[in-house]
Amino acid sequence: MHLFRRRFALPAVNCQMLFVGAILALLVLQPPPDPEIPPISLEDRISLPYSELLEPASYSQKEFESLRSRIEHERDEKIESLKKTEKLWKDELDAARSELEELNRGKSVDTPGTSARRTQLHIDIGALERGIPEKVHEQKVTIPGEYDERLAKLWLIEHWPERRDEILQRIEQGSGRERRHGDVDDIGYRHIAKDPQEDIGIGRQAARQMAAGGWLPAELQDVDVQNYVRKVADRIAANSDLKVPLHVTVVDSGDLRATALPGGFLFVPSGVLLASHTESELAGILSREIARIAARQVSRASKRSLVSRMFMPIAQIATGVFSGGINPGAYYGIGYGMQGLSGIVDRVMDGDKAKYQKEADQLGIQYAWKAGFDPRGSLEFLESQEADAGLHERILNLFSEITYLRPQKNAVVDSPEFQAVRARLRTHTRPPS
Repeated sequence: MHLFRRRFALPAVNCQMLFVGAILALLVLQPPPDPEIPPISLEDRISLPYSELLEPASYSQKEFESLRSRIEHERDEKIESLKKTEKLWKDELDAARSELEELNRGKSVDTPGTSARRTQLHIDIGALERGIPEKVHEQKVTIPGEYDERLAKLWLIEHWPERRDEILQRIEQGSGRERRHGDVDDIGYRHIAKDPQEDIGIGRQAARQMAAGGWLPAELQDVDVQNYVRKVADRIAANSDLKVPLHVTVVDSGDLRATALPGGFLFVPSGVLLASHTESELAGILSREIARIAARQVSRASKRSLVSRMFMPIAQIATGVFSGGINPGAYYGIGYGMQGLSGIVDRVMDGDKAKYQKEADQLGIQYAWKAGFDPRGSLEFLESQEADAGLHERILNLFSEITYLRPQKNAVVDSPEFQAVRARLRTHTRPPS
């Protein structure tokens, strides 16, 4: 036995070599690690939806400055090119009209050649008269809006990380509720605005006069759609600070703005449902308007009698229509259905409208969250709207409120019922304007 052990015992050095060899073999047999995924570029990041920008990313100041400069340069070049095209087409239009005048100074009756030339000039003039306003709209609205959105996202990516860190620090320190309307655990029991019952009669009178005067689009004749929207709105209202009954009506209009009248009267254009891609987007729109009612924004922001202020423009419109003195659509925007109603409601509000917009955004996010909807739906819908000068700050505030709120489990993003409603609407209503 001892002889066997002596014959087959290996030296300690050889054992160590075998061990090292085995380790090396295992390392060779293991698959190589996955290549590191490169971070998304800043230029690619600004093409993402707003909701995907909630997770911050780090870039150098040089990257921000370089991309901002390129975007502004590209925007200015496109606008300048459009201006040149506009001028060229205006010159061609003047030349075509001058040629027509020359033709008219000739014979009283056109020859076949003159007639053909006149026909071609008519075609050219018509095309130029349609094309020039389109170029003007592109250079003043379309292109600036497109690039303003990119610049807004760039600004947001640059400033959001610092704001987010501040919010997380406040939450960690226990001061997250110290912001205005920060007592989200008391939703439904908070004192948002005093005497909400006073608005009920005003809102009812306003709705009746709007309907009687023909300023409201017709109610959508689809019971299933009406019931669905009311169900979603009621769910939000039950998780809000609303102290008056909610009356929701879906109207047959391609407008993209829901309109809240004082006292709990909410009008939702069918165009809003078609423009929303998910149920959480719709919930974000409804919750914002419910917030305006709950906070009595129209009443608080109007220093004079609400009814007189709302219906003075309508009386002026009616006078102008019956006397033939004004074009109501051109003067007040009433010819566009719900836009007229929204415009009248907006005009009665005095003071800092940005303040009320910020409040409605914040409360709307809270109500959608409390009702179990993904609050990022509000961000998604804003993606489809035209950019304005204050959009970047507005999105930053929405980001902030979402970050303050506790994460939800199983928050509703979409539902088959919502998609079924959109499918029904596509069959019998006009597309969004």
